[in-house]
Amino acid sequence: MPPRIDAAKCNGCGTCDRHCPIDVIELDKGKRLAVVKYPDECWHCGSCRLDCKEGAVEIVFPPRMLLV
Repeated sequence: MPPRIDAAKCNGCGTCDRHCPIDVIELDKGKRLAVVKYPDECWHCGSCRLDCKEGAVEIVFPPRMLLV
């Protein structure tokens, strides 16, 4: 599963967009909101979540990843 962006917490700073190593997240400048643009490409590395000072990013790991 891709990262989830909590729109109520996201302040549109773009930190998650800048820190995502493969550009899965993009900042919608019109809405001032982070958007998961390429959900199937996410590596689940956690960079977006770790760097978000607002706590707006949540990563939910699929069950198959939890069994490894």
